[in-house]
Amino acid sequence: MDSPLARHSIGNALAGRTTLVRSALVGVSAVAPVRGGAQDLRVASLPGAPTALAPALETIKSELGGQQAASGSPGLLTETDGERFTAALAILDDGVALGRSVSPDLMDDLLTHVALVGVIDPQYAGQLVSASPRAFPGLVLLKTPRSSIEVAEALIHEGAHQKLFDLAITYDLLNTNSDRCPPFHPLWGPQGRRWPLEQTLAACHAYVCLARFNHDLSKVPPTEKLGAESLLPVASERSKILGEWLLDKGEYLGSDAHALLNGLIGQRPGTARVTKSCTDPVLADYFIDTPMEFRHCGAPGRVLVGLPSQPPQFYWVSDDAATILKLLACKYLDEVAPSSVEQCRMRQLDQRLQQLSAGNQLSTLLSDLYVSGLVKHMHSRS
Repeated sequence: MDSPLARHSIGNALAGRTTLVRSALVGVSAVAPVRGGAQDLRVASLPGAPTALAPALETIKSELGGQQAASGSPGLLTETDGERFTAALAILDDGVALGRSVSPDLMDDLLTHVALVGVIDPQYAGQLVSASPRAFPGLVLLKTPRSSIEVAEALIHEGAHQKLFDLAITYDLLNTNSDRCPPFHPLWGPQGRRWPLEQTLAACHAYVCLARFNHDLSKVPPTEKLGAESLLPVASERSKILGEWLLDKGEYLGSDAHALLNGLIGQRPGTARVTKSCTDPVLADYFIDTPMEFRHCGAPGRVLVGLPSQPPQFYWVSDDAATILKLLACKYLDEVAPSSVEQCRMRQLDQRLQQLSAGNQLSTLLSDLYVSGLVKHMHSRS
């Protein structure tokens, strides 16, 4: 299920674009051998890999736009290409080893989010150097590398993007105001280039990781020269520019993005969190009108709430927010059973609600749930 191809199909189904069928859940083993590859990375090498990954390659072609028009879709190298693929695999192996020798913690942390690597034939790569298509979580594509340092840099760069994509699924990096954020203009890009907020956050994360690797690299004897396309020499400066811009956009970022920036650059955005709410909200003013499913998923304080809509909707909420939702569900839908077990559970929920009220947390939680759309206000009832 960690296969980029399976996750792509699941993502399309959750977005309502397709219907999920079992045959679409293609595992990594369909394109990469269980053993072999670079270190412990799975590399797309089986003859069927180009066909299985064709949608991902088309996505890259589309994203590159006019840059890729002359050379067509990027093409994969596989074991059918003989020595060309074997040579590329050897450099890939050396690059992973180099990255782990220079920044072991960083490299292993990021590679956890890389499930599959594809090597792109340079004859059909066009302007592509490396890519991590968002629609195929865990997939990294690299143009046939020329050196191990090039591999290490590319895997850190794209691995950072893949990690942020995974974080965005389960953490609040954005909020309901994010789409209103003015775009960022990278000073090092063309005059007309503009990055939306999420892309800017992803770039900051990647540049901080690259700057960390470059710092560690400076402490070891040089073995290879950086290529002309390397971003390592400019990573530190660009991460600071991006970080300063993001610190000024705190009202457009979710609470977990504030914590992420604090970890990356040592500062939190100073702007107070903005929420929409009604005056002095109380529990009696709110209701829910749809069934909900609750799952406590490993990490303490995080509950997954599912709504059986089409496409389905999923929300991560805190334990306390889940307490409020469960009470509203029971009271509005009149599902409170007279059993002693159910009554005990309701007493526990009510006790926690009283604690939240006493600590002035109830108002904030209700406002957040209202903004997210999980609860509705009585005044809005038609």
